[in-house]
Amino acid sequence: MHIAIDAHMVGERETGNETYTLNLIRGLLRVAGRDPKGFSWDAGEPARAPNGLQRAEARRWGATPRFSLLTPHPERLRAALPELRDFPHAAVVTLRPATALLRIPLGLPAVALRRSVDVLHVTYNAPPVVSCPVVVTIHDISFEHYPEFFSPRDYAILKTLVPFSARRAARVITVSQHAKREIVQRYGIDPQRIAVTYEAAAQQFQPVSDPAALRAVRSKYGIGDRPFLLALGNLQPRKNIGRLIEAFGQAVASDQLTVGSRQSETNGEQRRITSEDCSLVVAGKALWRESEIFATVQQAGLEDRVVFPGYVDDADLPALYSAATAFVYPSLYEGFGLPPLEAMACGTPVVCSNAASLPEVVGDAAINVDPLSVDSLAQGLYDVLASADLRADLRARGLRRAAQFSWDRCAAETLAVYAAARPTRLAS
Repeated sequence: MHIAIDAHMVGERETGNETYTLNLIRGLLRVAGRDPKGFSWDAGEPARAPNGLQRAEARRWGATPRFSLLTPHPERLRAALPELRDFPHAAVVTLRPATALLRIPLGLPAVALRRSVDVLHVTYNAPPVVSCPVVVTIHDISFEHYPEFFSPRDYAILKTLVPFSARRAARVITVSQHAKREIVQRYGIDPQRIAVTYEAAAQQFQPVSDPAALRAVRSKYGIGDRPFLLALGNLQPRKNIGRLIEAFGQAVASDQLTVGSRQSETNGEQRRITSEDCSLVVAGKALWRESEIFATVQQAGLEDRVVFPGYVDDADLPALYSAATAFVYPSLYEGFGLPPLEAMACGTPVVCSNAASLPEVVGDAAINVDPLSVDSLAQGLYDVLASADLRADLRARGLRRAAQFSWDRCAAETLAVYAAARPTRLAS
């Protein structure tokens, strides 16, 4: 079976979409790489198939599935996935034209036909005509709920192409039961055609305790020595950073808070500090309407308390999460919400919005707050800053919660979707 995956976003710093694509490919390579000759099994021995593949589905595969990874920038993909060198059945294929306007209707179908692809996997946008079944991943349909949070151009594109792609696809993948329900209700898709494959924190996300590494990440991103709350996400209205800034101002307005550094708390110590000693770090690239966020900081008089370090390199994220006193995720809408799981995997307490899919992801391992209420956000921030015992409990719960999710499981379940998307055909 020959699977082509549209990996054009790798290297584009598209955060969520890029993270999903990279980690899915890594998971597929790990699952496939357990056989040094490539991912294969005897069609008569379906018990050897990956988790999630049923007996009938396993027989459709034949002997050795192959992967074509499609990108306009092959050098970026190879740099991001050096493990490709050890997997001969995965090929990086240059995708032309590079622009989305032509890549989707022309480039993807041309590659699928030329390379005799059995299943094409894309994110959000499927080609109108293609020679093989299409699997489309739709992370969320936030534009249906918050059109005002998108530029008119982006909204028009999403409103047109996403419903078309969902209906056109042989199978749809989404990343939470919440997102699946919304796609079914909004677009009338048969729920049997939609698979939920949960994302996970990648293997790199583990607690970092090395003082030198923690100092280095603080220095690199201009954070300084203060205890800090961390928020991560592109600067755009859906991430709800404006309300977070207002809530932060309220939370630290009390006379004193008991806040320990991660290192001091690990050593069983606490220190009494004034509220002026705590910062808010909002990491992520400016995407749209970021000027409103900066204006909120000025209006609240928090210019010296809120830090905007910009885009953070993936390699620095574990240390950044680990350096934070707590992580806060106030988003108004997410299809999944990966950063809270990454923070939990690093042993960082989490304050999280209770909107959309997020309760499904964090379970009882976070402080859940109403993202539309500044008071609720402020109370959550105050509680996590004020109580070392609460932070310790959240750390333990978070580590257990993050361990329940796995990219290998996501990859195996995605392989099952590919098998289901392919027209039934017994292996010869």
